Amino acid sequence: MAYEKINFSRTTLAGLPDAPAGKRLYYADTKEPGLLLCVSATGSKSFQVYLKVAGRPVRVTLGRFSPSLADSLELPRDCSHREFLANAPELNVRMSRALAALVKIDLKSGTNPADAKRTKRAELTLGEMFEEYVTRHLIPYGKKSIKEIREDFERYLGELPDAPKKRQGKSRTKATGSVNWQRRQLSSIGKAEIQRLHSDLGREVGKHAGNKALILIRSLFNRAIDWSLFNKPNPAAGIHLFKVNARERFLQSDELPRFFESLALEPSLDVRDYVLLSLCTGARKANVLAMRWADVNLDRAIWRVEGQEMKNSEPLSVPLIPEAVDVLRHRKPKRLAEFVFPGRGKSGHLQDAKRGWRRVLDRDELIQLAARIQSAGAEFEWPAPREKQPRDKGRTLESLEESLDRARQIAGKLRIDTTGARIVDLRIHDMRRTLGSYQAASGASLVIIGKSLGQKSVAATQIYSRLNLDPVRDSVQTAARAIFAAGGILPKAEVTPIAAAKAKRRKASA
Repeated sequence: MAYEKINFSRTTLAGLPDAPAGKRLYYADTKEPGLLLCVSATGSKSFQVYLKVAGRPVRVTLGRFSPSLADSLELPRDCSHREFLANAPELNVRMSRALAALVKIDLKSGTNPADAKRTKRAELTLGEMFEEYVTRHLIPYGKKSIKEIREDFERYLGELPDAPKKRQGKSRTKATGSVNWQRRQLSSIGKAEIQRLHSDLGREVGKHAGNKALILIRSLFNRAIDWSLFNKPNPAAGIHLFKVNARERFLQSDELPRFFESLALEPSLDVRDYVLLSLCTGARKANVLAMRWADVNLDRAIWRVEGQEMKNSEPLSVPLIPEAVDVLRHRKPKRLAEFVFPGRGKSGHLQDAKRGWRRVLDRDELIQLAARIQSAGAEFEWPAPREKQPRDKGRTLESLEESLDRARQIAGKLRIDTTGARIVDLRIHDMRRTLGSYQAASGASLVIIGKSLGQKSVAATQIYSRLNLDPVRDSVQTAARAIFAAGGILPKAEVTPIAAAKAKRRKASA
C-alpha cells in the first residue's frame, strides 16, 4: 500500500488536516522507513510501524503524536523501550523515530511488542490490587480494622470515594504529600516514586503517616508477588521506615483530679461510661465501642472479646473490676440489645467518641482558666447568656466552645499565664497506657500487664496461656483504684505492691 511520504516535523504534523468522516489518512516518514502517522476523522494522530515479517504485514502502534513535547526530548533511559511502549506514551518526532527503529529490530527477531502491550493491559492497577488484598488476605484471616486500612489507602495512595457532604464535622480530604495511584498499573510504580511519597508524607503529615503508607504499599506488592499477580521485584523493598519514638503519654497523678472533675460534668452518659470502661479494662478503642452484651458475664465479671475486632485475631478474656461491673450494670437495658454502646450506623454501635473526648479536655481547660481569671480579680461566669442567632432553636446560653474562646480572650487581655491550663497531647488510647503504667507502679509483672492489656509477644505467649485471671484481676483492680484515688474519686490508701502482698500472705500463713 502506497502512503504519501513527508518529512516528519512538529510543524508539518501539527498542520495536517483531519481525515474524512469514517476514514483514516496515513503518511510515511521520509527519514525512518516503516514509520507512519495515522490521522483519524476526529483529528487524533498516532505513530505506527508497518513492516512485513516473513511475507506477512505487521502493524504496531507506538503512541500519540504530541505537538506540545519539545523536539529535543528523547526516549527515557530508566526503562526499556518495550516497557515504555506498553504505557501508550505521547511522542515527538525524535522519540517516534528512535522507538520505530527498536520495534523493527524486535519484529525482525521474532518478538512482537504488541504482545507486551496486551500483557500490560491485563495487569492489575493498584486499586484493583488493594481489593484483592482485602478479599484474599484481610477478610479470610480475620484482620481487624479493615475500615481503617481502607481509609489509609484512600487518603495516602488511592482516591477518595464520592460521598455526600456531612452536615457536621470535617469532610475527608487527601493528605498533603499523598498520591492518587488508584488506576496506576503495578509495574508503572517505581521505587523512586515510593521513596518520594514516603518522604513527602513524613515531612507534610508526620513520620507515622509516611510509615503507614510505606508499610501498606509494600504489603500490597508482597501479596501480588506471592499470588503470581506481579512478576517483578517489590519496588517498596529496601526503603527504610522513619525512626519514631514509642508514645509514652499517660495521665499523670496531678492531671487525674482535673480529668475526673471534667468527666463528671460531661452530659453524655455514653462518653462518661466509654471513658471509664476504657480506663478500667485497658481495652482498645475498637473493642470497647463494639462490646456486646452477649460477651459480658457480670456474675463472673468477665468480658470475652473475639472476632474481627481483635487486633491479634485471638480471643481475649478481660477481667472486670467492680467499678467496671457497676458501670455495666447501670447501662444494662431492660429490653434485649446487642451492643453496650448502640449506634445508628451500619455497624450498630458507636464508631468513636472524638467530640465527647474533646469536650472533656475543653471543659477542663475552661475550669482552669476560669479559676485563674477569678484569682486575677476579674469576673467570669459560664455559660453566659448569648444573643439569639437566626439559626438558633431556643438556645440562650453560649456553648462550651464559645465559653472557652471567651475565657482565652479574657486571659490574653489580662496577661494571665495559661501554662498548663490544658491537658495537652492526650488521646483516648492513652487510657489504656495509663492503666498499664499504674499496674507497673503497683508492682505488677510485665507478663501480667501484657495479659491484662491483650498484648502479644513471642516470648510471653506460652506463659500467657498458663495464667489464670485472678492475678490479672488483682493487678487491674489495684491499678484502677490507685488511679481513682489519685483522681480524688476514692480515698487515698497505701498501695501495696503485688509481690510484697504475696510475701506478706506467705509469712502470715507460715
